[in-house]
Amino acid sequence: MSPLHLLRLPLLPLQHIIQTWNIYEICQFAKVSKRTKNLVKLAVKKTAYIILNNLENFQIETTISESGSMSLWDTWLFKMKDVSESDNTESEAYNENNRTHTFTLVSENPLLRFLETLKFLFEVFDCSIHSVYWNSWNSEDMRQVIDWMNGCDKLTKVENVRFCLNVNNQMTLALFLGTFQKKLGRLFLHGDVPPQGNTDLTPLNFSIEMERFSNFGSARWVNLPILMSMNTCKSVDLGVSLLTNQDLNVFLRSWKEGRSNSILEDLNAAVPGQEDWKTVLNGLRAVVRHPTQVTRCLKQYHWYYGGVDIQRVDGKIGTVMWTHYFGKNEHEEIPKNIIEVFEKTKQEWVGTDSDVVFEERGNEIEVSDEEEIIEQHLPENCFNFTFVVWK
Repeated sequence: MSPLHLLRLPLLPLQHIIQTWNIYEICQFAKVSKRTKNLVKLAVKKTAYIILNNLENFQIETTISESGSMSLWDTWLFKMKDVSESDNTESEAYNENNRTHTFTLVSENPLLRFLETLKFLFEVFDCSIHSVYWNSWNSEDMRQVIDWMNGCDKLTKVENVRFCLNVNNQMTLALFLGTFQKKLGRLFLHGDVPPQGNTDLTPLNFSIEMERFSNFGSARWVNLPILMSMNTCKSVDLGVSLLTNQDLNVFLRSWKEGRSNSILEDLNAAVPGQEDWKTVLNGLRAVVRHPTQVTRCLKQYHWYYGGVDIQRVDGKIGTVMWTHYFGKNEHEEIPKNIIEVFEKTKQEWVGTDSDVVFEERGNEIEVSDEEEIIEQHLPENCFNFTFVVWK
């Protein structure tokens, strides 16, 4: 049988053949010439989701979407090794357990090979970077990758960035926050560093545009200036912070006056010490909404009854979740002990010099004779502070 000369085929059947290949075969064919690269671009109209990592070596993990969503089954992993660590040959391995195809690429400059491969993938596929794990990168390598991202016109947003924060790698987090210029979906921080009084913490400024910030563990390095620097972040989940009751009041005043955190949609933090709501709400002319008066939804599945409303200078309402009820839908009956707590709290504030107004009970939302078991899963000696801004 004579060999099939691919490049002699008409465009349509050639496109169908290319579409049956895996990502590595497509890349190898595209590297042959400018013509083959252009053919691949015409044939491969698929999204390639990319994950970047640096464990023992630089890694680019790719998954091609067949249906528009990310598949978790077939992964194509490019590993970059120094020529001194291998026999100077490119190799392929397949792990049937997790359906991962691994291609080991050797080079005298693995970082350069990493960036060249990344650039090539963006040229051939409709790429998006799903995640970047910065845990093991040194500052210089990290800076070069960030420079490539900033200069890539096809890259407009990175969905997720993850750091395992410790006392030894704070500089890399500061470097990322200070140099990354694209949009960011979510920044995850894991791990812990001691409070600022116990260590020389690298100054951090959260000026990059991100949708969500999530800290898993303790964020005892987050103080009031850092929180107020998060002006371009919509959703903030701090875990245990360094914030105080007075800090929360300053933050809310600044938000109310339109001086900071203007695009914030929700904030959650565990605040050390004893809660002092008279300090937190001082001077804000807040209105404590009765749980039977108002029901509002956050992110389609969080329903809040009541809360403490604060009006910003532009008319937008932000609500501190105190003396409220959290439900699963908008048609629940309020447990009677929630109402009892509200009324008791209201009586405690009567006669004080606070400018906070407590709303009267409404009739639209019914009260149940049942009682809710109120559980708070919080670190010891902390209270919960949740603030939601309604659209």
